[in-house]
Amino acid sequence: MTIRASTPWKMYIGGVWTSASQGRTYYTINPATEEPLGPAPHASISDVHEAIAAARSAFDDGPWPHLSLGERYRIMHQIASLLEQHAAALSEVVVQETGATAFLASQAGPIDIMREAADLVLSQPFAESCQPVEFGGRLLQTQVLRQPVGVCGLLPTWNAPIMIAIRKIAPALAAGCTMVVKAPPQTPLSLLKLAEIIAESDLPPGVFNVVTGDGVEVAEELVAHPAVDLISFTGGLATGKTIQANAAETVKRVVLELGGKSANIILDDVDLDIAAPIAALGACFGAGQTCSMLSRVLVPEAMAAELVERMVAIVSSQQVGDPLDPNTVIGPLIREERRAAVERYVDSGLTEGAKLVAGGRRPPHLPRGFFYEPTIFADVRNDMTIAQEEIFGPVLAVIPYESRDEAVRIANESIYGLQANIMCRSTKDGLDLVRRIRSGAVGINGAMDGIHAPRGGFKQSGIGREIGKWALDDYLEYQAVTYPL
Repeated sequence: MTIRASTPWKMYIGGVWTSASQGRTYYTINPATEEPLGPAPHASISDVHEAIAAARSAFDDGPWPHLSLGERYRIMHQIASLLEQHAAALSEVVVQETGATAFLASQAGPIDIMREAADLVLSQPFAESCQPVEFGGRLLQTQVLRQPVGVCGLLPTWNAPIMIAIRKIAPALAAGCTMVVKAPPQTPLSLLKLAEIIAESDLPPGVFNVVTGDGVEVAEELVAHPAVDLISFTGGLATGKTIQANAAETVKRVVLELGGKSANIILDDVDLDIAAPIAALGACFGAGQTCSMLSRVLVPEAMAAELVERMVAIVSSQQVGDPLDPNTVIGPLIREERRAAVERYVDSGLTEGAKLVAGGRRPPHLPRGFFYEPTIFADVRNDMTIAQEEIFGPVLAVIPYESRDEAVRIANESIYGLQANIMCRSTKDGLDLVRRIRSGAVGINGAMDGIHAPRGGFKQSGIGREIGKWALDDYLEYQAVTYPL
């Protein structure tokens, strides 16, 4: 099946490929060419009800939660092997739907995450015993079981659709949960291609279901439905707040990875030959469409002019264009409305007095596609809009500071706390500052682990963690069983 197929793709519900019940479809768009892709099914409320019922039945009556741990481990590794076998085809769909470069569309990360989650099935204790206690003349033993939370509604985002989806699917499977995945409206075909791959495995029907559609109605129903026990969402802060509020009606467990406005603190003893590329290329990664982008560059005032000059030279040399070209560093933004939003932020930076030193326009040589040049503002104050709000585009704000204490204060003066970085000559100096930074992850000298380390944020950047044993807890309930000896 090619991504430009004229025959509609189908959703995967209860182990069966199915069209939308009302026969509706929609086309998504290749952001690099503006060509339509699809068509994909446009699910109705009845379709999501069918998917929830399939997941509920698979959890309540199916074998998956009750399989031996060894069999769960085997099937998850089988899925990882299938992902590896079909990695090139999956990446091709991701590139066309997101405009990501081939490097960013690699499936190596999702495969590793699935394998590590599978290994947790055998390495983590799903039952443990407490010390016996005497009560009322009897000796009592308590055993603590880690039980799967139930049916999970998984809402990944579009910027790295397979990576983000696997970060949710893998721990849910490891815990013994069943799930309904609602694909992002912008990338339905990537998730349907993933479903094709998982469908080749021995996973029992109904454990994994995928629905697609343009709009928010299906996702809202998933959040509100009383048969869904957990919602995991990655995306914008406003949507995350709405999900948390709506999930409260049924007291669902909620896992949220939301926005970021991450600080990259440049200390006064660094070698700018090393620091400048790391600072500058933060605007280039995924065209700035990542919540962990180091979009605030904090630099000693005495070094600011030289750092900015170097950063401008670096971003100006980065190729913007066709993501299929191996020389391209910066692909398109996902949609025209996203590019228009970036332009409004650039206008606000100019209005509030920041100095535009690079970019700030659509590339004149690219009339088609939603491209935007990597953009740098100098002389930014931390109270400006471009320093406080998540732009989700290739825009960097360079903020001067006078002391390390001030740098820490500026870094923490944000509603977000997802990622941070410290550029330093001595790793010890960086480690001395880490505990003062209110952020879920802190890199030193550009180091970042998005495959093995827990991902999640402080403050309004989210609730819970993804990846590894830290993610597994979100998909498990603790059950205390006490009996007399």
